[in-house]
Amino acid sequence: MPLDDPARLKLTRELINVDVLVLDDFLTTPVDAATAHLLFNILSERESNRSTIVTSQFTPQDWYRSIPDAVIAESILNRLIAGAEIITLEGPNMRLEANQ
Repeated sequence: MPLDDPARLKLTRELINVDVLVLDDFLTTPVDAATAHLLFNILSERESNRSTIVTSQFTPQDWYRSIPDAVIAESILNRLIAGAEIITLEGPNMRLEANQ
């Protein structure tokens, strides 16, 4: 989808303005540079104004490997981590246990 596509711009604006943005399974796969820039723009606009919840099976330190540009990665992760409350859940994988 082109960067100036009206549907993309509308979705981006909605993601910026939603009261609580939930990023589930965050960076479980690498993203390309365009996606990283879009994520940076969304998080920059939301910073200090709105809440963002992130779930991931990886630690924030592991997220760096999924973003190709180190500067953008640092900017994204700083926005997510600064002032964040990190809750680590431990225990067995419930999906695996449910399928046994």
